[in-house]
Amino acid sequence: MMLGIAASSPVIMSILDGCVPQKELGWIPGFFNEDQAILVADICDIILPKTSTPGALDIGVDVFIDHIVGSCLSTEEQAIFSDGLIEVEAESNKLEGKNFSSLSNESKTKVLETLEAKTDTEDYDPHASGKPFFAKIKELTLLGYFTSEEIMTQHLDYVPIPAGFEGCNELKEGQKLKVGNHV
Repeated sequence: MMLGIAASSPVIMSILDGCVPQKELGWIPGFFNEDQAILVADICDIILPKTSTPGALDIGVDVFIDHIVGSCLSTEEQAIFSDGLIEVEAESNKLEGKNFSSLSNESKTKVLETLEAKTDTEDYDPHASGKPFFAKIKELTLLGYFTSEEIMTQHLDYVPIPAGFEGCNELKEGQKLKVGNHV
């Protein structure tokens, strides 16, 4: 009897390893399928994690990216984005032997740093529409984050009313970064 338990232990463990609960989004993607949306959320969370300020997921940057990719990017750019998500999973499996979403944050960072290094060696116009995937997802993550209402109004010194331009102002200790138009 004990031999049967000992022999089946590896089988039981491999079955239990496959029972990792699926992450839930809390929103319905418009462009991505659910697995892609979870992957985008995981990438955004590594690029801008929660610290003393909200992280990308606290602001809803993953929802923003889903909307932008689905309604603002060309078919060519959407294909680059979708192929990039496939590349993230392939690189994750190559480096760590697991899907990206199941990795530790340290391993996720390693995967993204590898992809960023590949992007850095590519010759592309940073102002063109055909940017590599990693450059595009970083750009959209930062755009969605820093243009969100919460970040603009609660974490930056934002003045929404247009006025004159003040250039070359010295920052004082503890002063928030000024964005928008100042009088």
